[in-house]
Amino acid sequence: MLLKLIKYFTLRRFRQISGCNKMLFFPLLLLFLSSACEYKFPESAQVYEADNLDLNSFVAAGDDFMAGFMDGALYDAGQQHSVASIIADRLQKTDLQSFNLAEIGSVNGFNEYASDEGHIYGRYVYKYPDNQAKDPAIVLTPGEEVPPYPGDKSFLNDFSVPFMRMWQIDDPALDTNKYYHRIAADPGVSTWLSQLDQAKPTFFLLWTGMSDILGYAASGGLGDSLPADLDHLTDHDLTPANIFSEKLDVLLSTLLKQPDSKGVLLSLPDFTDLPYFYFFPYDFIKLSGSMLSLANSTYRDFNEAVTLNNQDPSKPKRPYISFNDNGATPYPQPVVVVDESLPDAWYPDGRPLEKVRQLHENELVLMSFPEDMLQYGLGSIIPLPEKYYLDEARIRTLHKRIDDFNAILLQKAQDHPGRLICVDISESIHEIAETGQLNSWGSPPVNEVFDFEGVPLQGRLELYSIYSLDALHFNQRGNAYIARMVIDKINNEFQCKIPQVDVNAFQGNIPLY
Repeated sequence: MLLKLIKYFTLRRFRQISGCNKMLFFPLLLLFLSSACEYKFPESAQVYEADNLDLNSFVAAGDDFMAGFMDGALYDAGQQHSVASIIADRLQKTDLQSFNLAEIGSVNGFNEYASDEGHIYGRYVYKYPDNQAKDPAIVLTPGEEVPPYPGDKSFLNDFSVPFMRMWQIDDPALDTNKYYHRIAADPGVSTWLSQLDQAKPTFFLLWTGMSDILGYAASGGLGDSLPADLDHLTDHDLTPANIFSEKLDVLLSTLLKQPDSKGVLLSLPDFTDLPYFYFFPYDFIKLSGSMLSLANSTYRDFNEAVTLNNQDPSKPKRPYISFNDNGATPYPQPVVVVDESLPDAWYPDGRPLEKVRQLHENELVLMSFPEDMLQYGLGSIIPLPEKYYLDEARIRTLHKRIDDFNAILLQKAQDHPGRLICVDISESIHEIAETGQLNSWGSPPVNEVFDFEGVPLQGRLELYSIYSLDALHFNQRGNAYIARMVIDKINNEFQCKIPQVDVNAFQGNIPLY
């Protein structure tokens, strides 16, 4: 405990210094950080066993959250510190003989969020741009295309496929997903489910459903929440709850086909507990005196037209756009956004009134907000496009869908007592997320650090964070924390003695100099 406290306050001191002093201080910081990875539980005094589990064919299945996708990419260290890999390592202290995954063979991987046709980038890293910088910045690394898997696909234990949706599990067209294509037994013909069936699972971990949610959420809800054409679902559509349930039944019938097979289902965390959705408060923009004057003048005619519209009782009301003025102190301003759902209205000369408004307190700005455009007035004199925020209606829809998915997962576990268990991670993740949900003045609603048995866990993107630098996925530390919850449940429900995970042995987001 003393060592952890020293490391914590060492890091805080490191953040406060700059320049040459930081260069002198950096070796001390590295010494304390590296010591976190050297500590190990005294396992030799304990006998570990998993006699109630048949580990002859242990399988991990799911999407990017099970695969170890983090920092925007699937790369070696991420795979090696996925929830599945961490638990497999613990199971190897009992009867598990091996755990084979389709190694990506890349230090940086392919960044799914930053790469485009002209540029291939790898994972995000924290890096100090120079020795004068007080804080590290999130920067891109060189990347490479996703390579084919050269190993024997018939011996895989990890069937996690980043960005796979539940409606794709028995569809050969999943082959268009490059992460499945590299492990497909017969590309374009075989299905993910058929390959999983060939593995004959006797014990399994299943964490799926987040990709069915996040494509819609991270795009500002630009897809359909209840798509009518179920034969042509897109990556931005929300998977309907009935489709999720039907496909889960099909999947579990395969996973539980062996007479004594058992498994673990992981619930979904609330999407609003991912930093991508809370990194920016709804009113994070602060305008200097000149920009404030420009913003007020920009919407003067607009507000006059709103007044005329709202005086007519036959017309739907439109909101004003106004900015707080606190003198010399820049005051937090709600972000101005485009909202095509607003009712039609017109200027006195007949021109249509722009469909813009300011965000409400319960709405969310996405971390994809292009900060470099702030200096040009994005979010104030230039309304923010819909793809960069989520309104209240879409947020309610997403909450309802996640609740439905989690209720389905829990019910499936209850339908198979003694064989299936469901691990609810949402409450624990929420407690940590609260430490990173800063208001527009930079204050969290709770303490800055969540303390778990003396281990600091944080909800922003700092050293002790559980979230990776893409703000959508967990990092090594987060995966270790989740794996610990899973092992607790396995030990309690299946009467096992699997060694626990030391969360402090896994790094959060280590800055590079």
